Amino acid sequence: MLDLLKLVLLLGLMVVLLIRKWDLGLVLLVNTGLVAVLFAYPPLALLKSIGLGLIASDTLNLAAAVFLVLMLAELMRRTRAMEKMVRSLQVVVPDSRIVLALMPLMIGMMPMLGGAMFSAPMVNEVGTRLNLTPDRKTFINYWFRHSMEYVFPLYSSLLMIAALLEVSVFDFARVSWPLTVAALVGGIIWGLVGIRPIPSSHEVENKEQVWRELLSGIWPMLLVILLVVVFKFNMLLSLIGVIGLQLTVHRIGPGQWGDVIKCSFPIHTFSAILGVMVFKHVLEDAGAVQQIPLALSSLGLPPLFISFLVPLIVGLLTGAAPAALAISVPLVAPLLFALPVDPMAVGVWLFATGFSGVLLSPMHLCLALTREYFGANWGQLYRAIVPSVTVVLAVALGIVMTR
Repeated sequence: MLDLLKLVLLLGLMVVLLIRKWDLGLVLLVNTGLVAVLFAYPPLALLKSIGLGLIASDTLNLAAAVFLVLMLAELMRRTRAMEKMVRSLQVVVPDSRIVLALMPLMIGMMPMLGGAMFSAPMVNEVGTRLNLTPDRKTFINYWFRHSMEYVFPLYSSLLMIAALLEVSVFDFARVSWPLTVAALVGGIIWGLVGIRPIPSSHEVENKEQVWRELLSGIWPMLLVILLVVVFKFNMLLSLIGVIGLQLTVHRIGPGQWGDVIKCSFPIHTFSAILGVMVFKHVLEDAGAVQQIPLALSSLGLPPLFISFLVPLIVGLLTGAAPAALAISVPLVAPLLFALPVDPMAVGVWLFATGFSGVLLSPMHLCLALTREYFGANWGQLYRAIVPSVTVVLAVALGIVMTR
């Protein structure tokens, strides 16, 4: 019970400091030190965990991916590719609200590090034309980016839950698809409702010309997707190759590279990345997260409630769906398998609760980075995320109760 209170204290402090507009990297630095104090983690072990967290391959890969994605977006902005793409998209899809949701949803079907940052400049371009607030733009980009994760088979989280349940991904998706419908409904209600679409001013243009303009604007993004998803090339190398091609095609010389790099390296974004990755490593090494199932089980709570809290809390603390599922599912699934509930419905419930914790977590880098990019307010952002998550959880509970 004491360990659970310690973890609640960590989460509570994080929320309070973020509401007070502290930098996320600084908040996580404070919480990292607090983890060491609360869980009696020796100073030398703490320094080792911090060092390993900073140089871990996942940390370096993520930082490099975000930098390259931001560099690609900056080049697309400078060469007016972003403007061409958005302008032509609004002709092909006249309702700008659909364009807003479609861009992060499509990019979200490409599971890649920094993917939310890939669609953020596009959402910003359209959202600015629609006079949307930073909070609204952040929610739309973040929420629709993840709305397909309940069914799309390329996501590692879906592959993991299927492996843990020993079923095929496609069999799981046949049961979990209502969660994606619920996510889309939540995104529409709290993201798109109330937006007044701007009528396209390009309706008289030649359609063939519009499609050529769309292709000339969108080709860098399409090429990255083709290389990573279809040909399975390394994402970092693919981004470097496409950036090099852009520099060549648009004749951007070395004299401009310094300014491009400077605009692609917002310090607060990378302090958030390092803070999140170090905090996760210290939490795991100190054994803090592993205490959650044991602490809750000792309280004698109903199995369904435990199976809700454990994945949710682990998701909140880690901000990563694979970690939340890997830690919580093996520990709490047996509690539900003992009940007269369909095993597949159990899996859907655990996936929904764990992923809901991840979606709500300030540790979730997609949330942290896009909030930083748009300059959104944490409180306003959660006013849209919380009810949207609630809709998904309600549908997941309905699946459990009716199967």
